[in-house]
Amino acid sequence: MNLSAKTLLSLVALLLTTTAAHAQAQRDLTEIGLDLYQRANSPDALARMRKDLVNAPEAYLISTDQPGTLVLLDKRRVRIPAMKYNVALHLLEARDSTGSHVWPPGSLDGFYLGRGPDARHFRSLSVRVGSTKTDFVEVLTPNDNSPVILGLQHHYLHEDAQLDPILRTETKAARTEIGQVIVAGLGQSKEPLRELSLNEKNVTKLFVPFASDVQAYAAKQHLSYTTLPDVLHLVEYFNRHSTATAAPGK
Repeated sequence: MNLSAKTLLSLVALLLTTTAAHAQAQRDLTEIGLDLYQRANSPDALARMRKDLVNAPEAYLISTDQPGTLVLLDKRRVRIPAMKYNVALHLLEARDSTGSHVWPPGSLDGFYLGRGPDARHFRSLSVRVGSTKTDFVEVLTPNDNSPVILGLQHHYLHEDAQLDPILRTETKAARTEIGQVIVAGLGQSKEPLRELSLNEKNVTKLFVPFASDVQAYAAKQHLSYTTLPDVLHLVEYFNRHSTATAAPGK
């Protein structure tokens, strides 16, 4: 499959930077992303993909096509009429007037699934959950450059039905589901995001050096350290507080 002209121009536009050092860094990043894209869209890779549950609705975060937006490695945005995130294969499937394409983590800065205020935002980020890898993470914090990032790494789980070894009757039904791992980390650090267990000890570690301020705010607002919406509220409070404290004149 070939890149659309608009997308290809956006990718190679990174080469036209003003300084030689910045141009080289951007060129390396673009070449890596383009190589990932081309390998994912090779005939052999697409043939393997078709054999690996790509048509199974349960493999997708949302089973039906959604409009969305690609965020290229240079932060340029390209609107796409139909997209689906294949959690089983960690691939974004996008369909436009040029055909169907797949985008693996690292080939894009990220994407928005849906449009408007309810669009879900995903980014290619390094994650350490068991092992370290680049994956599409659903980012819950609104600013890409937030001091602390909170997000969800989606994963696909399938368990075959279990049979009685003698009677050959089903003792446990097959199970397929999309699960989530809560991850968090420093927004401006190259360190990978890590799994976050929701309890006061683990959550307050994110808020150094203002942990006591956040704890006081949590008590005043009756916020829990064990529910995701409340923890997101605390992270957003910390991000505003630390950004305001770091501003000139503060």
